Amino acid sequence: MIKTRLMIASLAALMVGAPLAAQDQSRTRTYEGPNASAQTTTTVNPETGTATRDRAVTNLNTGETATSTAVRQRTETGATVDVVQTGPRGNTQTLSGERVRTDNGSTFTGTATGAGGNTYGLSGVRSRDGQGNSSASQTVTNGAGETIGSRTRATTRSPGQVNRSVSRSRRPRG
Repeated sequence: MIKTRLMIASLAALMVGAPLAAQDQSRTRTYEGPNASAQTTTTVNPETGTATRDRAVTNLNTGETATSTAVRQRTETGATVDVVQTGPRGNTQTLSGERVRTDNGSTFTGTATGAGGNTYGLSGVRSRDGQGNSSASQTVTNGAGETIGSRTRATTRSPGQVNRSVSRSRRPRG
């Protein structure tokens, strides 16, 4: 009888007490191959809406290591993302942007910095109509605002048929 009262009192104290702090959930995966080894750690906090991925890959022949860190943060309207990649020789590339949900899809705007220090603008739009039809487009611009690459995809469905079209354009180098 005493054990039951103590158990009930303990459970009641837990239920009435302050809410539990958000718990990070982590998973680490490793890979060992003949030429490379890699370790990826993913940490997610569902309560705060934060997800982080840290990755390191080592070339076993040269001993050089490349790393990347990606952080996604849920927002009221979508999510933000920040990625930093560092190559084996110390060159760094970054990407930052925000995805915003719309009534029938989402938009994305952001910037990227290449290993050479060049900055690029990124934009994209996705939509779908609930009937299986969807479209997506992405555009990359240079520091002067000129489009240097784009991609458009459309998928349409009709009874017994699915049509998909993709077009790409890239400004010639020179």
